[in-house]
Amino acid sequence: MTVLGIVIGIASVIALISLGNGANKMISDQISQLGTTNLTVMPGSFDFSGGPGANREQPHGQFGPGAVSSLTMRDLESLQDKASHPTFDSVTGIITTASVLKSDTAEQRISVNGVSPEYFGILNLKISFGNIFDQSAINSRQKVVVLGSKAATNIFANANPLGKIITINQINFQITGVLAEAPESRFNDPNAQIFIPVTTASDVFGMSNLSNIVVKAKSEGDIDAAKADIKKTLLANHGIADEKLADFSILSSADLLSTVNQITGLLTSLLAGIAGISLVVGGIGIMNIMLVAVTERTREIGLRKAVGAKTSDIMIQFLIEAVLLTLIGGIVGIALGYGAGLLVAKFIDLTPVVTLNSLLLAVGVSSAIGILFGIYPAAKAAKLNPIDALRYE
Repeated sequence: MTVLGIVIGIASVIALISLGNGANKMISDQISQLGTTNLTVMPGSFDFSGGPGANREQPHGQFGPGAVSSLTMRDLESLQDKASHPTFDSVTGIITTASVLKSDTAEQRISVNGVSPEYFGILNLKISFGNIFDQSAINSRQKVVVLGSKAATNIFANANPLGKIITINQINFQITGVLAEAPESRFNDPNAQIFIPVTTASDVFGMSNLSNIVVKAKSEGDIDAAKADIKKTLLANHGIADEKLADFSILSSADLLSTVNQITGLLTSLLAGIAGISLVVGGIGIMNIMLVAVTERTREIGLRKAVGAKTSDIMIQFLIEAVLLTLIGGIVGIALGYGAGLLVAKFIDLTPVVTLNSLLLAVGVSSAIGILFGIYPAAKAAKLNPIDALRYE
């Protein structure tokens, strides 16, 4: 019974911390897939700093669903001028919408992305067969389309789609290529999407403005300079003198990762704190059981003191017993907690992560509880009078 409370408490803490760390790692890996040097420009003014008092949305206009984007083709062309922006590696504009796609064999609603040719390089999307469209397709507004691997399979099964015609928004498009399968992300699955020239998307869907712009900096060291350059260019294009009134936001992977880490870290700490309550209950259980042990072993304590044991010897004996009990409970709890984390992870597609810090925390806490809640019973045992203890029945 003494060990059980510690086992349950430590197992709960390890399971929750490992699942929290696993969720953090999974999200971090997916954010990294978006590109560590990529900067995403979005319409609307948001603060991603996550600092105290930060507003997630500033009251500078309406940027909700259905609102008109503040990002224009002129903005894209300005940012694509590499001579003016030496820290930029490549830039793509994106128009994202959904439409009904029709072919000879299928009809389905699908995510359509109007993009620049640079999009595929920025997001590291490889071509499986065929070709992606080039700048001439952008300039001439060609009706061509590149399919994601899953989209190609869903529409044409095992047939070769190259050169075939599909209808998007009642307009015919010719398939020029199919992408290789890309890592699936919780944020975005390019395998299930299709891609057309951004200028063509503007004409076909009547969208004069862009959903967002992605700028790839030349290196991680250029990110801050590239971010400042984007802000300066777009403020000038939009005729805005005060950057606090900007009608766009620039998000880097580091910004997003920082915000996610703050949220997941807070939730993990909260869950671990809740689980820690069971450790306190377990500690109280240890103290009660040790007090019972003192009563049951009164004659033993008296005999030991009668043959020369010092008060400190009795004190140390009971403290060692309490610490050993909690350490055993801690080790069993760590194994049980990790096993529970693996079991839960099977149902939520997550890999639990047990760090050295969490193991040291579990062992340290269990030892501390043993000492803390073992002091009073140990002191009570050490203070027993040997004559009275020997007489005890």
